[in-house]
Amino acid sequence: MNLSRFYALAQVEYARNFIFKRHFPIHKIFERSCEIGLWRLTANRISEILGVRLNRRLRGKLATVLDQIEHGHHVFRAYWKNAFLKQYEKFARFLRNELCSNNLRDFGLKKGLDHLDAVRTRFQTITDRFASFQAQCLNVHVDFPLLQRLALPIPVGSVRYPGIKIHDTRIIRLFEVFLHGGNTVGGWTAKQIHQAVLTTFHLSAKDYGLNQLRYDLHKLKGHGLLQRDGTRYAYRLTIKGFRWHSCFCSSTSASAVPGQQPLSPHPQSRSRAR
Repeated sequence: MNLSRFYALAQVEYARNFIFKRHFPIHKIFERSCEIGLWRLTANRISEILGVRLNRRLRGKLATVLDQIEHGHHVFRAYWKNAFLKQYEKFARFLRNELCSNNLRDFGLKKGLDHLDAVRTRFQTITDRFASFQAQCLNVHVDFPLLQRLALPIPVGSVRYPGIKIHDTRIIRLFEVFLHGGNTVGGWTAKQIHQAVLTTFHLSAKDYGLNQLRYDLHKLKGHGLLQRDGTRYAYRLTIKGFRWHSCFCSSTSASAVPGQQPLSPHPQSRSRAR
């Protein structure tokens, strides 16, 4: 009788620590990272960081949450299937990014000890993307040339798109809806966005009509701040759109609209694997 043993990993955790000299900056950075993650870490961005595809038959979790393990100690988590990214403070001066997986097949990896190097390389790449995303959002200064370019009309082919003003109330409301309620896989249709804006800011159809919304969407899409979901008339923010809103939040406090209500329900997703 030939006997053999096979050692496998049921759960894998890979952590990366950012060490600070003092506790003060790490706490502020973690607070801001949680805000960025909850607002801007959408389903598509999670898939880009993890290097996976999204489809309608996704099994498992796909969400971002902020847990409070004990008083004053919070943990930010971004779930995908049987894995999750988390960030938390450690030892007063450590900011830790950690990736945990309960099923390596979700990443196309094998769970044997012989494949541990491949797992380490893949997880290191994912934590690199997560840290790069946070660095891009945190290292934001007011980019006045960008705001000046957006304020000018631009020609695209035979179409001329008007400029975007940072003090435009309609644009502010539209971005608030996309950031706070747009964490969906398939984007938002014009009617869903219109209803969300009316509900969130307590407006009537006379105050903000559907044609006005379509004009604003057309303008944002012309400047590259929005994109369509394939051939569907569903919209979501682009990378440039996230960057513009980061600069916008740094240059004005008007985007923090008091009394904003959570958006419900969320639109149904119809995205397809590409």
